[in-house]
Parts: sequence; structure tokens; C-alpha cells
Amino acid sequence: MALILLRLNLYKITTQKLNLTSDVGFSWEFSDPIWLIKADQVAAQLGIELRTEETMEHYFAVMNVYSNEVTKVKIPIKMDWWSNLLGIKGHQLIIGVYQNQRNPGPITLMRYDWKKNEVLEEIPDFQLSELTDTVIKGKVFKEQAFEYLEISIGDERNIEEILLPTIFTSATPPFETVATYLRRKNREPKEEIAYLEVDDHILILYYLQNEERMDKHLLWLKEEKVVHEFILDHQVNGTSAESFMVLGKKLIFVQNRKNIKIYDL
Repeated sequence: MALILLRLNLYKITTQKLNLTSDVGFSWEFSDPIWLIKADQVAAQLGIELRTEETMEHYFAVMNVYSNEVTKVKIPIKMDWWSNLLGIKGHQLIIGVYQNQRNPGPITLMRYDWKKNEVLEEIPDFQLSELTDTVIKGKVFKEQAFEYLEISIGDERNIEEILLPTIFTSATPPFETVATYLRRKNREPKEEIAYLEVDDHILILYYLQNEERMDKHLLWLKEEKVVHEFILDHQVNGTSAESFMVLGKKLIFVQNRKNIKIYDL
């Protein structure tokens, strides 16, 4: 179903001139690269993990997608590259700290209140089994036994819908369908394509060859017209097509590794 709109309007869209709107979205540039982003669907905010490649410094930020308020969070305990942001819920950042760098599990699960600057709980010997936008599940090992643990991140009664693109790998029929449109714009996509339809919007993330590496592009269409085309990154070594999301009616993506951008759909 996701490709029906593109197929029906393929010829009409390709005959449109490339008219881009002015860049009117919200933009925030961090001093260090963004490692990953987690969405809080209840509070409509983002938990952002950042890592300094030179010094291995590791810290976080919280961004409200409606007010655009950004808060830098530096947890007052040692954090390194073997710690990962698992989720965000209100004032809580939920972080997994690997106990052994050579063993991906178990981990120490930590809940940190970024408003109060306080570690609320540390749970050692936690084995993660499921991680989604709304729940973290796993089991805690205690001597010869274990107990199941479930942390709810979202509230189904009051939740902002989060939409992520579908990934199409090269040489598959969906990839070729989208690639046909891009080729008519003199673009030859490589490796994989990420595709998402939201109401009357179509979002296509694709890669173009640039010497021995690739440039990452995001194309935004609305009602058969090109709204915007972004270059998200230059000269990347590999693909990471999960580089954008839609939270509520907000398009969110990272540009040039350090810049987070938000647009109203």
C-alpha cells in the first residue's frame, strides 16, 4: 500500500519543475556528533545521545519538539562509549551500561532524572530482550534465578504517533519503483532507499555515488510537488537509512552529523 501513491502519480510528479521552498524549519547544531535519538511519544520530546570522538566524552541532550527548548544533560557518573541511551520517559533517561566490553550482555540498567540531576535506580545484571518505542523488556539475573522486568515508556491513552521509514534494499521491486522516479530526475540511487508516506507527504531517503563514497539525500514531496530536497551528509562510508522520523506532525532528521532539524508537515 505504501507505494500506491507514488505509482499513481509517478508521471505527474516527474513532470514538475524542481521548486524548493525556503528553509523555514527549526535547526539546532551541537558541538559534537549525534550518536542516536530516542523519542518520548507522551511528552513529545527527544533524547539525544552525543559522543566526542577526540576525547571519548559521552553526554546527552533533551529537546522538546514543540517549544524547541534544548537541555544539555551531563550525568554525574562515569560514562563511556559502552553506555547507550535506551529510552526517554518524561524526566527520565533510561541508559544501558555494558559491564564487559567484550560481552554485549548483561548490562546495568540505569534510570536518571535529568531535571533533578539524580540517579533514581541502577539495576545490574539486566539482559535486554525487547526494545520498542513504548517498552523496555528483559530479565534481571539474581544468583541462580532471574525475574522479568518491564519498563513502560509510552502511554497508549495519550501518545504522539511515531512513524519510521520502510527500508528497500537494491534490486528489490520496491527499490526499483522508487528508483524509476529518481532516475527521471537524473539521480541514480545506490545501496538502499528509505520510504515513508504521511497523509499527502512522501519522504524518500537515498544515496548517490560521490567518488568512492556516497552522499545522503532526503527528498520531501507533497501533493505531487517537491517541497524540499536536503543533503544530509557528504562522503559517507555506509548506509544508515533510519536517519529520519515523523513524531506527531513533525519531520525530524540529522544533517551533517551535528545538526538536528525539525519541520512541520
